[in-house]
Amino acid sequence: MTFLIFAQRLRHPARSAGGLDTPTMFAALAFALGLLAAVAGAARASDASVDAAVVFDRRASAEIDRLVRDVCRRDIVLLGEDANHGGGHTFEIKTELVKRLAARCGFGAVVFESQFYDLLAHARAVDAGTATAGDLADAIGPLWSRAQEAQPLIAFLHAETMAGRLRVAGIDPQVGGISGHYTRRELGGALAAALDGEPVAACRAEIDRHNGWRYDDAQPFDDAAQRRLRACSDAIRAAIASKGIDPASELAAMAVAYARYLDMALDGDGDMRDLGMFEALQWHRARWPKGTKIMVWCATVHAAKRLDGVAPEMRPLGAHVHAAYGDRAAAIGFTARSGAFGNPGASGTPNALTPAAPHALEAVALGDGDAQLRYVDRKRLRKLGTIAARPINYRTTHAAPWAEMLDGILVLREERAATPLPRR
Repeated sequence: MTFLIFAQRLRHPARSAGGLDTPTMFAALAFALGLLAAVAGAARASDASVDAAVVFDRRASAEIDRLVRDVCRRDIVLLGEDANHGGGHTFEIKTELVKRLAARCGFGAVVFESQFYDLLAHARAVDAGTATAGDLADAIGPLWSRAQEAQPLIAFLHAETMAGRLRVAGIDPQVGGISGHYTRRELGGALAAALDGEPVAACRAEIDRHNGWRYDDAQPFDDAAQRRLRACSDAIRAAIASKGIDPASELAAMAVAYARYLDMALDGDGDMRDLGMFEALQWHRARWPKGTKIMVWCATVHAAKRLDGVAPEMRPLGAHVHAAYGDRAAAIGFTARSGAFGNPGASGTPNALTPAAPHALEAVALGDGDAQLRYVDRKRLRKLGTIAARPINYRTTHAAPWAEMLDGILVLREERAATPLPRR
């Protein structure tokens, strides 16, 4: 689990404040992990049923149904959200979409912009019948699981996965996060097991130190540490190939994902993250029963097919998906006319959402009525042309041709900041 600001700085270090070098950017990651640690005092999701599902009024439910009908026949639907990952009402609506798409359209998997490795470990626990809702919450990561509004989703997914009706997976190649227990404690050993002799222990120690960010004066994260990490990753992939280990195996897939992470982190190329997410998505799809329809829970900056007027040089996950699947895939964004939004992991003071200008998409879509939400499909987006809107980031409005970037946008009259779980 990661933060968009950090990922963007990794991608374009020269454009970041002061032109951050790699060690400084990793210090930013350490800060991000510290922030998640501060949130970690919140309670884990319990195995018992949590808050009752949100009830939408008739008109709001009808708009959600319009969206469901629009994407029902697709094979892959990317459900975006504001890049700050702090919209409580958005979480509620996306949860309802997951339920309706599963029940009415036969979608059989939910894939998160969460760590590939920890949700693999959770899937193994599901197969063994030992997984708990708390385990699922930890594997998804605190970016979502520490919000009260996400608890009905976690309870639903836990019940459905344990019953064998849904699959849940992660696609993010990045590591880190206080609840990424498998990544911090076991991933190094799993990857290093591909090696022989002394490198096994050396590479496990190197990867474990990095994934747990256990650097100090005696063991700094310097150029030498970066070279050792890269050498271990290269050696692991070479060993997998030389030993004839199935390239479709979990071990091989984790090694590929970790190499993508290092490409992004050490080389400063954030496009490697989105490419890595696409590769992981394809890997999951190839292993699941043929015809499994997939919902992708992610930020809109990753769901978008392109980012004209926002970050045209970036190639997001949605661009890879649509190049491979065309109209069999759909990208959906969310935005709001006013309200408030939270911070990563639902921590800190909520942020006020500046009311949208009268000419902005949010105001135009809702009009003068009192509707709580409206679904703007691609046909209407085309008619609106280039228009100011903020489905990418609530902090920034962009004038863009949204019909070229998304297949639909759900506009909320009022966003609510995600609510942190109470500390225990």
